[in-house]
Amino acid sequence: MAGYDNNKLGELRPNQIISTFGPGAIVDAVKDSVTVLDINYWKEKGKKIIDGRLASYLGVDCFYMPRTSYSGDVPVISFPSIHVCSNLKCGRLFDARDNFDLERYLRFGVTCPDCYKPAYPSRFITICENGHMDDFPWSWWVHCGATNCKGKLKMYSTGNTSTLADMRVKCELCGAKRSMSGATQEDNFSELRCTGHHPFRPRSRNERCDKKVIPSQRGASNVYFSVSRSAISIPPWVNPLYNLVDEHLHDIELLKDVMGDKGVTAAYEKYFAENYTRAEFDEALTRRLSNITEFKEIKQMEYDAITHHNDPAYASNKKHFKAEEDSLPAYLKPYFSRIIRITRLREVKVLLGFTRVDAPDPDADVQANVVYLNKGKSEKWLPSAEVNGEGVFVEFNKETLEKWLSIPSVKALSQRYEACYEEFCNAKGWTLNVKRNATYVLMHTFAHLLIKQMSMASGYSSSAIRERIYFSEKMTGILLYTGSADKEGSLGGLVELGNIGKLVPLMKDAFQEALLCTNDPECMSNAPAGNNLNGAACHSCCMISETACENGNRMLDRGLVVPVASRERESYFRELVCELCQLEM
Repeated sequence: MAGYDNNKLGELRPNQIISTFGPGAIVDAVKDSVTVLDINYWKEKGKKIIDGRLASYLGVDCFYMPRTSYSGDVPVISFPSIHVCSNLKCGRLFDARDNFDLERYLRFGVTCPDCYKPAYPSRFITICENGHMDDFPWSWWVHCGATNCKGKLKMYSTGNTSTLADMRVKCELCGAKRSMSGATQEDNFSELRCTGHHPFRPRSRNERCDKKVIPSQRGASNVYFSVSRSAISIPPWVNPLYNLVDEHLHDIELLKDVMGDKGVTAAYEKYFAENYTRAEFDEALTRRLSNITEFKEIKQMEYDAITHHNDPAYASNKKHFKAEEDSLPAYLKPYFSRIIRITRLREVKVLLGFTRVDAPDPDADVQANVVYLNKGKSEKWLPSAEVNGEGVFVEFNKETLEKWLSIPSVKALSQRYEACYEEFCNAKGWTLNVKRNATYVLMHTFAHLLIKQMSMASGYSSSAIRERIYFSEKMTGILLYTGSADKEGSLGGLVELGNIGKLVPLMKDAFQEALLCTNDPECMSNAPAGNNLNGAACHSCCMISETACENGNRMLDRGLVVPVASRERESYFRELVCELCQLEM
């Protein structure tokens, strides 16, 4: 992580940039607080990553892993601009951009222009729903509205407590002063409108924005939500021919634009003729140029590859994808179609942009209020990271699911979930591609319960095991896999738990934990309504780290997994739970 002039200010891992500290995010550097600049400001792109399906879906040529641990790698700029002097006798509030001295900044960080003591960035900022971010309106706040006063501002504490009420700001010219109590409440900023400022694009003009200002603290979780897409690398998309097509795709398209079909032939003879036939090349190019318009298409390809892992077409490249499957015992067949251990797995995760205030939906193709990264002009690209790990895939029995959904109480609850999710998407401005019913909630909740147990038995933390839900009319499966590339990698502990002899005891423990919650009876009586998309679920029983959950801990209900009081008929695993946990119903 480097300053705008390539001077090192801190360190970030590639996966952190994709998931947490991408362009537009606030990062605490060694001596300051900074925001990462947009990718068109990056001079170094790093390692090239190829995934034809994601590139086709996102409309780019390729991806690059952010280059880290090098001077001048990921550029940043200081934000917030307003700093506070650390000297209690001074307490000056000032703009660090005024009379900026780069050499002094690199040696000492930001220093007070009055007493030259170290200064720290302001805790308070403003954001809006359209993704803009700016400094806190200090002068407006102190003077209780618009003012022409240009007096210096000073921050001090009364010393009684550490609350915001005892933090005060004073204008030294006119004497106006005000407590910081209420500085994070939206109602107090109803008169203001967003400035349209994007600090991560320092050369850009402010945009017109009619959204209200939302005050926040710079470290708050609602300041930055990364918008990303990921894909599991599967054959035939990851074989050498397809990789070569992606590597030279830009040249192929240029030659085609200039020379037509003769240009394609010239590209073939130049890059492919030595190792591949023209028919093989044409097939690979046609597949690559076929536009993938919806994200569910990518998931469907992955689902087909996993469930047909023994087919020659999907077993062609074991470098990135290798799976094993054992036969299911008779007592599990009514509930599952198959359980597959994926011993080798590669995930490519791509950063598209970010949102503020509200988290994005992982599957929505069109979302409101997303600030997208500039993809580039000559070569369109996006930052990405790759995860090499392992996983366990569980496919639910479709026939049993249909019978279960026909139960009146389950059917009514399923319709309620559908309606609530549709209302939720409409309120967010998201495009509703797939209606999520009780089946989705069942699979999602089961995945969470299993992740909790796997984390205790595998050696991975719960945040390192991620879920991937495959849900549509044609898909009913979940994939639990290692999701931390540069932290924990693949230790083999997760795939080992995919053996039936070890997975069944884990399911038993998961069922046992779900039967009772420390927040019962309040938890078990919860039901989806309005903005609440959860049933019987809370942080004590079903919710996990949001970095591991693909849907922000939404649409969970343990009452669909295990029989809870007064809802016994709604449990999909009712007979299995009774058998494993020795319950009587």
